[in-house]
Amino acid sequence: MPHERISRRRLALWLTWPAIRGEFGPTHPFEGGADMVTEPPWPACDPRVRDLREEFLSSLRRAVGDSEGVAVATSGGLDSLAVLSNLILEHGHERKITAVAIEMIDDQGKSNIPVVRGLLEGLGLRCDLRIVPLAQRPAGLPEWHPEGPRLDALPEANRLLVELAHEAGAEALLTGDGADELLGSGQYLTLALLRAERGHALRRYWQDHRGEHHPTGKLEALALLSGLTTRRRRAMMYLACSWPELCRNPPHDFLAEPYRGIAADWTHAWIGSLVRMHERYHGSLAAMEAWSDLYPHQRLRTAGLVRNEDPFLDVEFVERAKRLPLHRRYDPRYPHSYWRMKSQVIKLMPSGAAAHLPTAKQIFSQAIVNRVDPAELTAKNLSDTGILSTRAFHGDLDPMVATRIVEVEQWLSTALELGYDVVD
Repeated sequence: MPHERISRRRLALWLTWPAIRGEFGPTHPFEGGADMVTEPPWPACDPRVRDLREEFLSSLRRAVGDSEGVAVATSGGLDSLAVLSNLILEHGHERKITAVAIEMIDDQGKSNIPVVRGLLEGLGLRCDLRIVPLAQRPAGLPEWHPEGPRLDALPEANRLLVELAHEAGAEALLTGDGADELLGSGQYLTLALLRAERGHALRRYWQDHRGEHHPTGKLEALALLSGLTTRRRRAMMYLACSWPELCRNPPHDFLAEPYRGIAADWTHAWIGSLVRMHERYHGSLAAMEAWSDLYPHQRLRTAGLVRNEDPFLDVEFVERAKRLPLHRRYDPRYPHSYWRMKSQVIKLMPSGAAAHLPTAKQIFSQAIVNRVDPAELTAKNLSDTGILSTRAFHGDLDPMVATRIVEVEQWLSTALELGYDVVD
């Protein structure tokens, strides 16, 4: 029987912190402590780093290893297309390559599959393409792990991809995860562009970056003025602008007490640790933004059956990419905003790919939130622990919170079947 027990505190934090921020690393010390941030600070840039194509191809080789069959989780976005196209060109003559895709309808009513087919046909890339609809349920559940649930937006869809890869005889499933976080063009780059004598790019840059919580003009002005204040105030300014939902410390009213208070205290301590880290190591809002885009980031374990590999999150590739001067993530010469903000990914594409690439990012928010109906939410095991309040079952929860409750409930159900105990 397992000797480990599951604390209600940990279950409560899985339901709150990841639901707000997205993902967290498996080594985060949930029990708190003076310094909760475990990821390294952002390093100084290296002006000699201009593109990352050779490093990316090396990362692909490490991901493939000695696998005879390799699959790529292909969404139709630039990141997975970069992995798929380069994999076929570099390894297709000696490996069996399969593209596995979940057909999803974006918020504009368009499917993602024509983009995948268009690239394969346009470049003459030969591979097996296997597609299933998002509504299909997998034959099995995402692989259970004692460290906790996967905490991704679509765990069942990712299990479907794994099953498709396994049926195709693949030994590894590659993804495009991490490219947005590592290579996407972020906010607060005005000063870096000016210092790099790229002032001509500012008009397009401001138009392309809309500002998530505040107007772009306000954010960029604050970035320019931030050098006039203390390092601590600069760090606090950044968090107030970019993470206001955490700085307000949401009430988590779907939790019962004392877990609501525990979640609030943990979030408050986490914000304090971020202020200390940014104050000590990061002199600009742009560096803070780059760090926060990538960290904390959970590199998802396999959903089962085949090993999972993320070339963009390969340790060597990440270390090299972090040295890229931040202003080089944005290239005003490209004709589309999507490409300009993903210029480093565009530069990874093989010759001739541009004519067949999507020119706008597809958004699937409705497809994701529709996977769980808050009005039909049930979570017997979590309810029995006393963690959830009656508010969780009123039917008006944020769909992403409801999705997280379903994920943690599924993980807890398996844990209990394996003989784990829930303790205080």
